[in-house]
Amino acid sequence: MRGSKFIRGTPLLIADNTIPGLKLPEEISKLIPTIIKACSDFGLDFYPIIVQMLTYAEISEVAAYGGFPVRYPHWQWGMEYNELQRGYEHGMHRIYEMVVNTNPCYIYCLDSNTLVDNVTVISHAIGHNDFFKNNVYFSPTSQNMMNELANHGTRVRKYMQRWGKEKVIEFIDNVLRIETLIDPAKAFEKKIYKDPIVKDSRKYHQPVHFDVKDGHDYMDSYVNPKEWIDGQRKKIEREDAADFLEIFQEPIRDVMGFIRDNAPLKPWQADIIAMLHEEMMYFSPQGPTKMLNEGWASFIDFKMMAEKGMCCLGQDNSDKGIIQYALHKMGVLGGKYSMNPYHIGFCLFQDIEERWNKGKFGAQWDDCKNLKQREDWDQKLGLGHNKVLEVRKYYNDFTAIAEFFTPEFCDKYEFYEWEHMPNGTYVLLDRDPKKIRKKLMARYLNGGLPDVRLVDPNHRGKRVLFLEHRWDGQLLFPPYTKATLESLRYLWGNTVCLSTRNSDDKEIVYVCKHGEVMIMTREDYERVDI
Repeated sequence: MRGSKFIRGTPLLIADNTIPGLKLPEEISKLIPTIIKACSDFGLDFYPIIVQMLTYAEISEVAAYGGFPVRYPHWQWGMEYNELQRGYEHGMHRIYEMVVNTNPCYIYCLDSNTLVDNVTVISHAIGHNDFFKNNVYFSPTSQNMMNELANHGTRVRKYMQRWGKEKVIEFIDNVLRIETLIDPAKAFEKKIYKDPIVKDSRKYHQPVHFDVKDGHDYMDSYVNPKEWIDGQRKKIEREDAADFLEIFQEPIRDVMGFIRDNAPLKPWQADIIAMLHEEMMYFSPQGPTKMLNEGWASFIDFKMMAEKGMCCLGQDNSDKGIIQYALHKMGVLGGKYSMNPYHIGFCLFQDIEERWNKGKFGAQWDDCKNLKQREDWDQKLGLGHNKVLEVRKYYNDFTAIAEFFTPEFCDKYEFYEWEHMPNGTYVLLDRDPKKIRKKLMARYLNGGLPDVRLVDPNHRGKRVLFLEHRWDGQLLFPPYTKATLESLRYLWGNTVCLSTRNSDDKEIVYVCKHGEVMIMTREDYERVDI
């Protein structure tokens, strides 16, 4: 009857023999209420949690499915599972836990974890849970995604039975190649459901025709020559096509959404791309917030385990688990030279808490140029706790780096540019905070992905898709670019073009026509017939 407690409002549903996985050990199940209370007392606001214990094979399978073991059948899940399994068997990596953004929030623990590790990862996962619930970038995401993804899987399986597994998978493969061409900001827009009633509301236009005086009809061919009328008709066709395709004033980022709404797709294809677009929108906030999300979860487990002393729960050895926790933490953060998102995010939250506790912000702090005074600065404001809660709510990786990666922070934690030498040592390449922050901001802008937008879906009046890469100095990777354009052409059913720049900063154009991708200069492109 443990499930009935969840129905009555308890924030915990402990996995048992009726739930896939292993029975939760008594030593950890009796500690979970203590962990939950400590996190709540710290000020975290999180969804109810379901804790499940899995073997490594099981947690690898869940991880391969992105945390949702109910998804549609596809070969990519098997490839990811095999990669995770091989990595574990060869000692290259280890999945301690997984947590998914749902209500209730599922937390998967590894059965081979020690007690200290499990207390750590549950605290860490509750930090993620709190971030999912409170960060504004996750606010539009569905909290019922476990059921929605299960429904998607069921519908895809029905299409496979009706149209053939290979045919459906081929279509999904092409859709997945354009999965990053979405606009996460559209998740905040109010959803508009189209009128299911078929009706024709188009306005029809006719060529401009100059009147001739009565009795002078023989002049019509001179006043309205055939070339003039034909030119008018072509112009109208282009304008009607643009109106039909809802041509926009500015380029759009949601290329996948445009294909969903306008490509000549069969009903089952339109349904699949709509489902996958919905899934991509659900997962989209995780990219731009990965550093802050992981940093917040690492900050929370540090607060619980080290400052609140929860590493000693259930421990009877002399060090009370603190050494094992320190080793765990060192492995996650990666040490002094690491620039992984856990390390940067964790240090940012630590620094923000200290600065706002001591009053190291504002005009007075900015105007102080005395290094000794800045070092000893402490106004004892105690605002750090509220500030870190504010940052986890309103910021993403890019805005956090832009505002809080200060020169003092860079020097304090030595986030310099290092080069790892073959002999295992590190050589300092650059310690300029401005340059390092600029590189980090470029890494976290748009989740590190190129900004590609659709500028014209009826290019040259031929229904050619023309896309534009917003140049930021980063070259496109040709194999990925060609594969993406091939899939866009497959879905759109016509030629697709993409403008970008090469290493010489010269504009080039990719042209995908008849399944072949050509690369040419902009000058050559303007001369060819597409």
